[in-house]
Amino acid sequence: MYCKPKIIVFAGIDGSGKSTQLELLNNELIKSYRVFISKIEYMSLNDMNKSLIRNLLIEFKSGIEILKQTIGLYTKDNKFDYILCDRYLMCYLAYAYVYGIEPIELIRKMLFFIKNPDLTLYFDIDVNLALKRIQERDSELDKHENYESLSKAKEGYEKLYRYSGNLEIIDANRSAKEINANVKEVLIRRKLI
Repeated sequence: MYCKPKIIVFAGIDGSGKSTQLELLNNELIKSYRVFISKIEYMSLNDMNKSLIRNLLIEFKSGIEILKQTIGLYTKDNKFDYILCDRYLMCYLAYAYVYGIEPIELIRKMLFFIKNPDLTLYFDIDVNLALKRIQERDSELDKHENYESLSKAKEGYEKLYRYSGNLEIIDANRSAKEINANVKEVLIRRKLI
């Protein structure tokens, strides 16, 4: 019998706890279900500049990455019960906004081939707390994060709320345990587990 996997997207600015919550949910689900984790790679949006050709190439590369993720999700049908996405189109568009790319314009270009998730969990967090969490990681990849870029990314997410179907906003200012309880409550309420 054909079984379409449930696609759950974890979205939010860096430091909001989306990867932690994805891992916690995955650890619960794999006890009883087949789970696939999909993670869209960051694009080099910070390389955007005044060169139209360079910017078009970055947008093209970004579109290819999103398309690869989408095709990958389509090939998982009937093989998995759940697909947990660490980042998705909404995440890319929110961060594109940081670098001056208007997300609505990109939505028009990309939305026609994107699979609509069953649930998007947006982890809403105070920017100062997110920055503190990032600094505690002490990772070289996180050195470029600052208050301004995180604030702009959060603004980008807020512009995209209405374009994200099946959105639930999670208060990510709490402990990982409290957030996890909230995530489970949402999944139960939405009959996804």
